[in-house]
Amino acid sequence: MNLTFRPIEVFTIACGSLLSLAVLIPCVQAAREDARGTRCQQNLVELGLAFQKYESVHRGFPPRRTGFNNGRPYGGWGGSILPHLDGVSQQIEYDVRYDFFDPKNRPASEIQIPVFNCPDSPANRFVEIQSQATTKSLNKDKDTVFQCFAATTDFISSNGVLMTRQGYAINALPGEQRIGNERQPMTDDENLPLSKITDGLSNTLLLIEQAGRPDLWRNRERRDGSGQFGLSPNARGAWAGWGSIAFGAANADTGERPGRGDATDCSVNCNNWFGIYGFHDGGANVLFCDGSVRFIGTSLDPLTFAYLTIRDDGHLVARGDY
Repeated sequence: MNLTFRPIEVFTIACGSLLSLAVLIPCVQAAREDARGTRCQQNLVELGLAFQKYESVHRGFPPRRTGFNNGRPYGGWGGSILPHLDGVSQQIEYDVRYDFFDPKNRPASEIQIPVFNCPDSPANRFVEIQSQATTKSLNKDKDTVFQCFAATTDFISSNGVLMTRQGYAINALPGEQRIGNERQPMTDDENLPLSKITDGLSNTLLLIEQAGRPDLWRNRERRDGSGQFGLSPNARGAWAGWGSIAFGAANADTGERPGRGDATDCSVNCNNWFGIYGFHDGGANVLFCDGSVRFIGTSLDPLTFAYLTIRDDGHLVARGDY
């Protein structure tokens, strides 16, 4: 049977199709964003499981960074937990007896491993490293400058808290500007027993999302520069490299440090070198020491952020406080 449409009928069908597309496209986009957000959280869950497996074998969380006191080759928690990541350890050969940028480890360090990143973050990033082998590396060549384009991670641990010199920081903890370099759930060059996390595993941050490295991001704007450590092996942002940085809040207007020292200071999605930072609407993801993953909103106040970072400050923060 032949069907003949009058012009008005064709117009109605066309408009109906356009209307359907106008409704459908935002729904598809929203679904994709939700899927990426879920994948980001799932990646943190998998990292948390790897930490727990590492702890069950070594009786402590791995070092956040090695080579800090020249006791071990350069590396971080990423290389330590690699053997405990299901589906990854069988595919990648990494030797902690060598620096992460060493030719021995470079093939592994340059592989972008999805579990270390968030799908919402910008793609195709790497951290360029140029360095000689450290004294503790098994590589006997200590003169050659090795180059490595290390693959990135969007998750990082803490090696202290940076506070302002005024406002809420005056009576915070011991009242120092830099608080607790050795009071984190991971330390330098050695494993940390869980018994030292006296604030509780569900009350202490293990990793935060700090996405976008090595690029500088402030309030959703990319700034010039590639970080404050240049090409040195202590540059942050590589999954196999040093896995910690000092946490702290920033000025909400500029995204820069220091903050004002009042409740307007920003802990989430303002600064991707000190604060929690994700490319999600309304917040970012964190991993606690008990393996739980939570989405932290942008209203997190700086003092609560500090209390969640330190493992033994004695402040038990309720879920309703963030």
